[in-house]
Amino acid sequence: MKITIRKATSDDAEHILALLSPYVKKGILLPRSKEEIEKTSDSFTVAIAQKKIIGVVSQYKYNTKLFEIRSLAVNSRHHHKGIGKQLVEHAVNDILQQHRDAKIFCLTYNPSFFKKAGFMAVAKETLPDKIWKDCQYCQHRDNCTETAMVYSLRSRG
Repeated sequence: MKITIRKATSDDAEHILALLSPYVKKGILLPRSKEEIEKTSDSFTVAIAQKKIIGVVSQYKYNTKLFEIRSLAVNSRHHHKGIGKQLVEHAVNDILQQHRDAKIFCLTYNPSFFKKAGFMAVAKETLPDKIWKDCQYCQHRDNCTETAMVYSLRSRG
């Protein structure tokens, strides 16, 4: 199956929302509205197979030195095919092409996946911008089991 990775457009918002929805319902991802996705569509990257969006990832820019990889979702029928890894690698490379010294992080319930993509675990307290921006509204805030991870070329493997 041929996978195409490309930047999302506002026309993709409904498909992205549908892809994120099962993960939001399980409490794995924070909710995003269709309007938010449309307004920030340039921050999303999609994976396409047979003319359908089967995966998505977003990058959030806090400033020129701090970026977050978030909203990673792959259609359950396409798990374990390397699509998530391709999306994360594409997002990381996109950030580093524009900001070579950027710190790239994620918060995840699947640290082994992100470790294989070049991330290493760090203390959540090292990411105050993220904690105050999104986490204060999260239903799991007081009992968070996500792992904070930062991209590092040395940890790739």
